[in-house]
Amino acid sequence: MQKWIKHSLFAVLMLLLILPFLQQQFEVPKVRALKGAFSTPPMPGWSFAHFWDGSFQDSMNKYLENNIGYRPDLVRLHNQLQYSLFDTINAQGVIIGKAGYLFELNYIKALYGLDYVGDEKVKTDVEKTIVVNNWLKANNKQLIVVLAPGKGSFFPEFIPDKYRPDSIGKQNYTEYYRLLLENNIDVIGGNDWFNAVKDTSRYALYPKAGIHWSYYGLGMVFDSVFKLMEHHLNSDFIDFEMAEIKVKSKLRSPDRDLWEGMNIILPPADYPMPYPEFTFNINNQTKWPRVITVADSYYWQWFGGGYAAKSFKANSFWYYNKQVHYLDGKPKDRVAVDLFQAVADNEVILIIQTDANMDRYGFGFIDELYALIKDGGSAALERKMAIKEIADRISKSDSYMEVIHEKAKKRGISAEEMLLLDAGWVYDNKQKKENSQ
Repeated sequence: MQKWIKHSLFAVLMLLLILPFLQQQFEVPKVRALKGAFSTPPMPGWSFAHFWDGSFQDSMNKYLENNIGYRPDLVRLHNQLQYSLFDTINAQGVIIGKAGYLFELNYIKALYGLDYVGDEKVKTDVEKTIVVNNWLKANNKQLIVVLAPGKGSFFPEFIPDKYRPDSIGKQNYTEYYRLLLENNIDVIGGNDWFNAVKDTSRYALYPKAGIHWSYYGLGMVFDSVFKLMEHHLNSDFIDFEMAEIKVKSKLRSPDRDLWEGMNIILPPADYPMPYPEFTFNINNQTKWPRVITVADSYYWQWFGGGYAAKSFKANSFWYYNKQVHYLDGKPKDRVAVDLFQAVADNEVILIIQTDANMDRYGFGFIDELYALIKDGGSAALERKMAIKEIADRISKSDSYMEVIHEKAKKRGISAEEMLLLDAGWVYDNKQKKENSQ
């Protein structure tokens, strides 16, 4: 009997040793990948020099550790035990607050003014914004700045006491919002708005275990964004509503983004969240605006959810002003996009950033456009916009467009390229005549 038990235990042990290898080789069963950004060590290349100095063995150990079978599930089990037993989170920058509320550290810093950029920088940034805003208005374009709310500013009562500083400094959000308002910039202050309705809102504005605003809060803000666009563009282009609002216990992304990034097995307790059905009743689709949105991750719900395609004629999402995403087509690196042409092709510049990112006001977009306007780029931008207006007029003439298509065919280029070339010729000749008089 004892011999049978020993053999059984030995067989179980060998099975436990072999199973990770089998799963790694054949991916059976399929293991769900971990969430978040990770750097995976590559398979090290062999060389006698690396073998003798031990670096090959170290690199191979790291490679095997990161590619062992069942690793994602083992990581989840480890993280779950640490979270459940010791209130420890293995996710960078994520904080466990009171009553189980989850935060990111940057939002706590924003609340207490620990990331304040200083009075001089705030003043300079707003002065640049005024120049950009005035120039855009002079060219029949509109700037809207949305200072999205932050979870730390919305739920300060749940922030752990150990993160509270002895003294609270100036907030980037408060100072930028005040100066933008004083200088008549179209700005929406998310923290002020959300805190004003915090105790009376019928629906949750933030999840307990997520970092982004709720779909209901998003809808509230975009209702105001549409109204601002319609006012300045003098066009009632769409009626936006939140029709049916369903409150569900099964949370949708990104309401669960923080606990997903924690890579644990059991989700933390959270309350039901509202999910509105957004309706877009088209009044005049020809008047839909073309919009550049420079934003952080708070805009992904709108853009990735397909709502931008239902409300804008065109929308490019300049994610942190680093990568440009389009409604159709592959994203581009920001450096590959012509700022002159992008501004010329759109009617609205929409800046969206939460208070945790206010130390990177405008993500450099305002600075770049300001430099173009002040350093001689204005004339080139005005030329492109004037050419676009001429091209729009030409495109409405069927007979003219027939000629454009014939020219394009002869040159072996697209009709759109030929249209811009002809419009440029018209513009340049008009300027020559005016200058010669």
